[in-house]
This record gives sequence, C-alpha cells and structure tokens, in this order.
Amino acid sequence: MSGKRYWTPWMRKRRAPVVFALGAVLLFCLQSGASPTDEVPLFTEEPQSVVQKLGGSVTLPCSARPASVKVSWRLNGEPLANGDLGVVVGPSSLFIPALSNLTLGRYQCVASTGAGALASVPANVTAAKLRDFEPDDQQEIEVDEGNTAVIECHLPESQPKAQVRYSVKQEWLETSKGNYLIMPSGNLQIANATQEDEGPYKCAAYNPVTQEVKTSTSTDRLRIRRSTSEAARIIYPPAQRSIMVTKGQRLVLECVASGIPTPQVTWTKDDHDLRSHNNTHFLLSNLLIDAVDEGDSGVYICKAGNIINFDSPATVRYDVHVYEPPQVTVELQQQEVVHGSTVRFTCDARGKPTPSVMWLHNARPLSPSVRHRLTSNKLRVSNVGPQDEGLYQCMVENGVGSAQAFARLITVSTGISSRGRLPSIYRPLSPDKVLREQPPIKPGASGAMLPLDCSEITGQLVPAEAPIILSQPRTGKADHYDLIWRPRHEHTPPVLEYVIKYKKVGDVLADWTSRSISGSLQKLTLAKLQPDSLYEVEMTAKNCAGLGQPAMMTFRTGKGRKGINGGQIDPPKTAVPSPSLSPPEAPDKPTVSTATETSAYVTWIPRGNRGFPIQSFRVEYKKVKRAGEDWVTAGGEHSPVEALCGNHRPGERYVL
Repeated sequence: MSGKRYWTPWMRKRRAPVVFALGAVLLFCLQSGASPTDEVPLFTEEPQSVVQKLGGSVTLPCSARPASVKVSWRLNGEPLANGDLGVVVGPSSLFIPALSNLTLGRYQCVASTGAGALASVPANVTAAKLRDFEPDDQQEIEVDEGNTAVIECHLPESQPKAQVRYSVKQEWLETSKGNYLIMPSGNLQIANATQEDEGPYKCAAYNPVTQEVKTSTSTDRLRIRRSTSEAARIIYPPAQRSIMVTKGQRLVLECVASGIPTPQVTWTKDDHDLRSHNNTHFLLSNLLIDAVDEGDSGVYICKAGNIINFDSPATVRYDVHVYEPPQVTVELQQQEVVHGSTVRFTCDARGKPTPSVMWLHNARPLSPSVRHRLTSNKLRVSNVGPQDEGLYQCMVENGVGSAQAFARLITVSTGISSRGRLPSIYRPLSPDKVLREQPPIKPGASGAMLPLDCSEITGQLVPAEAPIILSQPRTGKADHYDLIWRPRHEHTPPVLEYVIKYKKVGDVLADWTSRSISGSLQKLTLAKLQPDSLYEVEMTAKNCAGLGQPAMMTFRTGKGRKGINGGQIDPPKTAVPSPSLSPPEAPDKPTVSTATETSAYVTWIPRGNRGFPIQSFRVEYKKVKRAGEDWVTAGGEHSPVEALCGNHRPGERYVL
C-alpha cells in the first residue's frame, strides 16, 4: 500500500470513515431552530405479546412523541390500515374486535416524522389452546411413612401455560392446602405422608384464557409403607435435570427424599454449601430463589442421607441456566457526514442466549448489497447520499425478549458555501448544553467572547483537523488524568467544540464516557478513574463544517502511594514536552473473520500515535509452513480499522 494514501478528512473528504456505536436508549437534543416535523420519534409505549382465544378481542397499545408523529401498523411485515381484516386503528392503539386465524401473527407499529421512521419491538398475537393429555400408564408410588410423597402431572401443551388441579379424596384442589403442596412444576407434594394419604390421585389441566379443563387419562395410586430402617433415597427427580429460567423469575428446585429415619437433605451450588446463602431459602427439602440473576447459573447438587448411608448419600444434579432478555447499549451523538463517505454502525447487544440482530433503515429491513455490508453486530454503508438519510435501527431478539436501538444519519454536500449556513437541525446540542443553550463562541479582539456566526466564515469549509494531544501516556495520578492538547493549525476556521470519549480498556462491560467542551479550551481533567488501569481516548474537533477525524491515544493511571493519613501522594509534576513525529505503534487487537470461502476480513484498533493521524495501514499475509512463500499485500484501499484479504484457497492456513 502506497504511503501517498492519506486518510485525513481535510485531504480526502469523500473517504473519511465515520464509526459510531448503537445502544438501548437514545435522546437527541436539537436546537430550538429545528422544525417540529424534524424531531426524532420516540416510543412512549410499545405493543406487548398477547394470547387470546379465537373470537375474543385484542387491544395493542402504541404511542410515541412528538405530537406530530404519525403511527402506522404492520402485520407480518405488511402494512395494515384501518378496516383491513376488520381491525380498528386508533391514534394510540390497534383493536381487533374478533380474533381469527387471519389476524394472528407478528405486529409492529411504526412511528414516523420528518427525521425518519422507527419500528417498535414485535408483539405476537397467538391463539389460546389446550391439547389433550397423552395416554399414560397408572403409576404405583411407594413412600416411607412420615416422609414426603410426590405425584407427578405431565401437563399437555397449552397456550398460555396450563394451571394444574388435583383430585384428592374426591375433592379438586386448585391451590395448596394443608400438607398438600402444588408446586410450580405441576407436581403435588404430600408432606409427612401417613396411611390416610393412601389412595388414587388424578390431575387435570386448566387454560385460564379459554377456561377449558382436561383431565389426565390415568390415575396414580399412592401406597405408604412402614419400615424399621431404610437407607435414604431420592424419589424426585429420578434423574439429572437441566433447568432454564429467565432473569428475575422465581426458581424452585425440587428434591424429595425418602428413608427411615427421615433423611437429612442439603444443597450445594458449584461445591459451596447453600444453607447460609443470603438469597436462597427452603420449603421442606426444596430450594427456592425468589429472583434469579446471572450469578445463579451453575450446578446444584441435592444430597440426602441418614444414619444408614450417611457416608454415601444419595444425590441428584440440576444444571441451571439463567436466560436474560436482550439489552442494547447506545454510545452515539447525531451524525452528519459528507456525501460519498462511508459510515459504520455498531450494535452492542447482550443477552442469553445470544440475540439475533436485524438492521432497519427507516423501519424497513436492510439486506446486504454493494453499498450495505451487514455482519452480526455491524453495519457499513458506503458512498452515502441523500437517500441514506434517516434512522438506522438495530432490532435484537433471543426468544426471551426483544429490544431496539437507533441512530440518526444526516448527509451534507461536500462543500458548504460562504453564504450557506448549516441548518440548526444539523447541530446536535452537546450534553453540557442541554439545560442552557448557548451559541458558539470565538475570541474577540479585546479578549471577550463573542457569538460566532458560521455564515461569517468565507471560502470553502472543511471539517476540523484532528487536535494534537500533548499529554504523556502515563500518569502518577491514581484516579484522574489531565488531558492536554492544542489545535493542529492556528490559522484555520475556529473550533466550536471538542468531543472527548474515554473508557477502560479490557472491560467488555465498560461504556464510553463522553464530554463536549468549548473549542476555546485546551485541557480537560478525566476524573473517577481506576488505579493502575489502561484507558483509551478518542478526541474530535468540530467546526462549522462538522466533526473531523479523531485523534486517539491510550494512557495508564498510577498505582498511587499511601500517605501518613491514608491519602494518595502525588508524584512531582513534570513539564509536558512538545510532541515529535515518530513511527506509529502497532495496531491493537487484530481480529480475523471469514468474509467468503476464499477471503477474510481483518479488523483492528489504531493506537494513539501521540495524536498524529495515521496515514495508512499495510496488511500482509502468506500461507503457513510453505517454504519459499512470499508475503502478499492485501489489495484495495484500507480504512483505518479494516481490510479485506482475498484469493485464498479453501482449507489452507494463513499467517497475518
């Protein structure tokens, strides 16, 4: 790759890459000059999934702001207007008077303004049903007197989940009563069973929506036996179980033992005793956790023993997996880019199981094309033009739930004439201006700060150059860092503001912290940092033409030394030397992913390079263990973060 390929926006604006990330909640704060029709739509209520019987009515709420927003509906991806299939579309809801097979499916509402369109999370409308019980043989259940008996009920398929009922002594029990406990699994546990509890037991399933009741085809019979001694054994569950539970739900692990004398039951999780664990409690010998979280995943062992088998107790294992609804995090300000540029969106989705990702542009699904490259969590749009403006949305689902996040893209022509003035809608307010809007400022002749009117700037406007970062890559301060910089050139259009982002390196859960400060400042203290930690910084200058290329760096905080009174002792201050141009550092975190059978994408993170923009990257590769094999330089023009290596042979191994 030739050293003449400069990737700086002030020299080759049409190739300036823009990288930004998506997340769960995004609020754009626009200046007061923006038209209400150009405000970004925001959902205040989204539809929820519903189970209803055929013929029943369904109401799906959906509301958004601003007041001028237009709300429409889709069914299975197709537009659904008022009166179609008998539905009634209101200003804040959709009403189905009588549910039929034609109106079952996946609903989404779409909120539209002049800024673009957003789709809500999907809501599934499902028909309630209750299947028949599968044929089953009668079970003879034996338990030692004074122990707990278990009657299992294999409930049939049902939407929603069926409620269980038991026939006990010619009476139907719908809830627990006395020593009869109806468990969430549908099992009936009989505590301290005696001869009076012997006899037939039958279960039934009740659908709370259709109000149907269906009875099992078989009857189980309980027999109580009397023994002088019996080794402890576990009668439920009969074998190892794997349990999936959603975060926040109650978890009940059943363990029923029998023996004479009555067995002692204990629980462990990942080999740790749970008797003194804070968030667990017990019902008889069953383990209960009221609201599970990620830390409750693991291997649970129930042990049951008495004096006969105290040294070799009976055990049963549960593998518990806590599932999490998806979450999407946002780290983004409104983006404005020049026609012909390439923009990149990143969707940071979390959840268990791993969520699937769908990209939408103005509420319409995107498909791969020459200009649109989609991966599991990234979207790249090349050669952008006016047709690419609007709202880009990341919709994620994982079977447990769904979530969505969005970002707005605005495109501007390559140059802005001296007579032209950026519309106020192109200028998002920075966080420190949300409560009190102030105009851009410029130094006056007398040192006073005067309002800056972008229309006063003459000549062709180009985005601001990356600032030069003067700070050293290491500090003795344990909890803060002084970031110092200067503009790259003094005699250029004034910088309106600096946008600074920083986060801890290596912490996958860490979010970017963003600050926007006046363009007249050249120092910012980054506070509340962690000792002896590596941080990365991205810093961008903004002028009347928009944001420029970021300057990037990494720094490490000090370990800190304790003083007499326990306080931190700061090292002596040293003068900050002027930066000098030197060869760049090696890129960080190179990653290879398959593009096609014969090509691969290589991505990386540029190092700080003392604030000097890196002009180009060269990527080379060759086959592994092939004598005389020459290095091959990847072709094409590489962006600052990725390259495509092609013409590979399937099955071959390569070194990068």
